[in-house]
Parts: sequence; C-alpha cells; structure tokens
Amino acid sequence: MDKLDSLLQDYFGFDHFRPGQKALVQAVLDGRDALGILPTGSGKTLCYQLPALVMPGLCVVVEPLLALMDDQVARLQNAGQKQVVTLSSRLTPPDFQWLLRHLDQAKFLFVAPETLMRPDVLARLSELSISCLVIDEAHCIAQWGPDFRPAYLRLGEAIQRLNPRSCLALTATAPKRVQEEIVSQLHLQAPELVISSVDRPNIFLGVNQVASPADKQQVGMQLIQQVKAATIVYFDAKVQAETWAKALQAQDIAADFYHAGLSAQQRELIQRRFMAGDLQVICATSAFGMGIDKADVRLVMYTYAPESLEAYSQGIGRAGRDGKNSASVVLLAPGDLSRQAQFAQSLPDAQLIKTIYAHPDAYVDFDDPQIALLQAYVQSGFSQQQVQQLLAQRAAEKLTSAQAVATYLTSSGCKRAMWLHYFDAPATAHHDQCCGELLSPQIEALAGSTWHTPQKNTWRSDFARLFNEL
Repeated sequence: MDKLDSLLQDYFGFDHFRPGQKALVQAVLDGRDALGILPTGSGKTLCYQLPALVMPGLCVVVEPLLALMDDQVARLQNAGQKQVVTLSSRLTPPDFQWLLRHLDQAKFLFVAPETLMRPDVLARLSELSISCLVIDEAHCIAQWGPDFRPAYLRLGEAIQRLNPRSCLALTATAPKRVQEEIVSQLHLQAPELVISSVDRPNIFLGVNQVASPADKQQVGMQLIQQVKAATIVYFDAKVQAETWAKALQAQDIAADFYHAGLSAQQRELIQRRFMAGDLQVICATSAFGMGIDKADVRLVMYTYAPESLEAYSQGIGRAGRDGKNSASVVLLAPGDLSRQAQFAQSLPDAQLIKTIYAHPDAYVDFDDPQIALLQAYVQSGFSQQQVQQLLAQRAAEKLTSAQAVATYLTSSGCKRAMWLHYFDAPATAHHDQCCGELLSPQIEALAGSTWHTPQKNTWRSDFARLFNEL
C-alpha cells in the first residue's frame, strides 16, 4: 500500500480511490493547480478534503449555493472534523466579523464567490496560509458568471491576490471550450487535467414527442405513475411546477413543488422530505438539484427544452446515483424549441447597458432580472465596455447552445452518441436501454420500485420522522 492509499485508509477508511481521485489528490499535495471533470457521484469532495486534512493551512472552498455549503459542512462535521466554518449572508454582521477574525483556527472555509470578493474577506484571507483554494461546480464560471453572477468572473483576481499553495477546480460537466474558459478565468498554472467521460450508461436518454403543450401533463403523469419511484420533474415556470404538484397530489401521489419563490425554510423542508422518501415526486424549477445526492432517483423529466446540454447533463445526473437502471426524458411539444431560442436571447442589449451605467443609482431595487444583472456588474467593478463585450460573447454562446439542444432533441440518430460527442467523450455502442422514446419496455427495465402510498400525517409527525425521533 503506497502513501496515498495509507492516507485514504487512515482518514476515510476506504481501501481504494475512485477513478480520477488519486491524481487530483496528488496534484494538490504537490502544490500544483488542477482541473477535475468527474461524473456525478464520483467523490469529487474527497479530492480536496484529504489533502486539506494532511497539509497545514486553510482550505477555502467556493460554492455556488448555501445548500451545497450546508451539505459539505454537515458531512465534514459528521466525520469528526469540527474546524469547519461558513461565511454567508445568513450571519449577523457581528457574527460575520467574529468568524472572520478567528479564521486562523479553521481548517475548512466555505464561501460564495460574492462573499469571497468582499474587501474585508480578501484582506483577512491574504493574512493566512491557504493550502488549497477550491472552485466547486466550476462550470458556473462559464454558465452563471455572465448571466447573473458576475462575481464568478473575478475569481481569478482573488486567486492571484491570495496566492494559495494550489488551486483546484471541480465539476461534473464541461466540454472542451468550458474547460479552457475555467483554466483561463482562474489563471490556473499548467494544471493537472483529469477529464472523465460524462457518460452514465445506467441512465436511459429519452425524448418523447407530445402533440401540444397542453398534453404534457397527461403524458408526464402517466410516465410518473408507470415508473412508480422517486422522480424529479423540471419546469421553466413556477406556476407549472405548482400546477403539476397539485394534480399529482389529487391522485394520492406524494408530490410537492420547489422554486425560488418559496422561503429558505420551505425549500429546506421539502428537500429533506424528498431525501427521506416522504415525497415521491418533486416538481421543480432549476433552483432544485445541485448537490442533491439521493441514490434512488429513477426518473428525471424535463417539461421544456433545456437551455444547454451542460444544464441537461447536470440535471439528468441526479438519476441513478446508485448505479441502477434509471431514466431521463424530455417532453417535447411543437413550439418548445422556438421558445427556448427566445430565452437564449434574453440578455440586456447595448442600449439598456448604456442607460444603467449612465445612472446606476436610479435603478436600484428594480424588480427586473436584466436590470438586476447589470447592477451586479456595476457593483462588481466591471466597466460598461467590459459588460458589452461579455454579454455579446455570452449571447453568441447561448445561441450555439440552443442550436446544440435542438439538434440533440430532433435528430433521429443515437442521442447518446451526440451527447458524448458534444462533451468530447468516447462514443459507446447503441443498445435498447441507450436512448430514444421512453416506453413501457424501458420503464420495465428500471430498478425496483420505491413507490408507496402517502400517509395522512400531521406536521408534527412529519417533523419527527424527518429527524428520526419516532
């Protein structure tokens, strides 16, 4: 047993690394930058947790969502690691400043990009020895940065200022152009590249044509009732998620809706109920899913054309994490692709950019996503010219992504082959459980049912069961 295997055994009790983990761990221990593209469920977090436990200094982990931070903090604490902190907007200003002053006592720090870019946070971290700076879900740099989180586009500046011993970028999906953008934006120096195939051979890639948008609910609910197992259904409108959830509830199916319009407490409870098996179906917008690690999801359904194959790949990766046969399906109606193309062009134009930059104080707290995006750029220190260039480039990328999705959904060829080609991954042989229309034969091949009839419980019994108090 070599040294790394011994460390793995000592710290985590595992007798072997999963594919890709060892090379990334070694790179971080050697003080080298690295980019890891590892499939969902392949143990990406170990790639920074193990070296961080071995090396002196603070490991800073940049996460896109509070839910992801909470999940990683809980896992580390459950494993006995208590020197774990999160700096977030949920802290009161006095608590935030207290934690900031005492970061020298921590081993792991979880933080959002917007928080990391705060002058007081950067100033404090620059005083500390940082063993590794980790960018988790690094594809967000390309997908979220220009669209609504411009702080992602300044992470390279933070890395240069903090000068960590190594920088590690991790994600499950990134075609070659996104890989190159991650390396460029973060200023990674001769990074170790560990690029695994995005293929999940246990997931059937389905596309079912429906006659009209109105038929989607009937077709989708029939598929859900046939699968009879944990299911995630994605929508591009909150009202649709609510409508479907209520229709499923009317058929005695334990379903609920999840979207950004709910409070954080409501979203947390719904997520916990789904993870515990008390909800069979989640009807959600894209606000749900990143970091969800439920092993027995058997079906991921899209009721609209995904905005990109990257987003689609992330979404369907929530199915079949236990390695058993599972399925994904896109319900495609006439008009869906033209609607998706319109969404792809919904970025601020040059005139709006000019207007906001001329009088930014006059447009604070406007309930408009395009104005909010431009205000975020202003607050992040981007010039008007930089924003015009960034958004023009992003508009072209979104159009290309929409065209790739349209080709994938409408082509009569092997969809897995097209999907893998897009991600520069090796092709695989087509077979009956590969791709196509999701029908009864493919559903019958899915892993065993986890369906159960929901019980009529009070909120007290739900709460107790969720926290194992019964």
